[in-house]
Amino acid sequence: TEGRNSELRLRNMDERSGYLAKAFSELLQEDGLLVLGRGLGLSKLLCKFLRLYGDRKRLVFCLNASGEERMLRDELVSEGCPSEALPVAVTNHLGAKERAALYAQGGCFLATSRILVVDLLNGTVKADQIHGLVVHHAHRVTDSSTEAFIIRLCSQANPGGFV
Repeated sequence: TEGRNSELRLRNMDERSGYLAKAFSELLQEDGLLVLGRGLGLSKLLCKFLRLYGDRKRLVFCLNASGEERMLRDELVSEGCPSEALPVAVTNHLGAKERAALYAQGGCFLATSRILVVDLLNGTVKADQIHGLVVHHAHRVTDSSTEAFIIRLCSQANPGGFV
């Protein structure tokens, strides 16, 4: 019930952002693609998902947030997100063994597609262990991109996972 209560709190966005609450609710129900214009609250919505999946009960990766990690973490902190639920930025400064240990703990990870694809191919993380992928800036993803390859690997290994 704690996870459900957390989900309900996240759904209770302020009325001024009713369209964001609707988008959040719809994207929770099924996989989807959301297109928002600049300044319409994309980072706020992304933070809602990062907070929801930061509970350490699941393994979730957020792709394409490079350069925005600090801003996302700061926004989450300002919204009262506990430090243990903040997403972890995965960089090349962490070795494969360190990343494997972090992934084993669960939670939400901000990773580049390059790091995640290497970790998937090397077995540092197994695709069937990944509960879902949040793809930031999805409009940049093409059929032949690394992100598309990661999505295919994860979808085939875990058909119940989300994108």
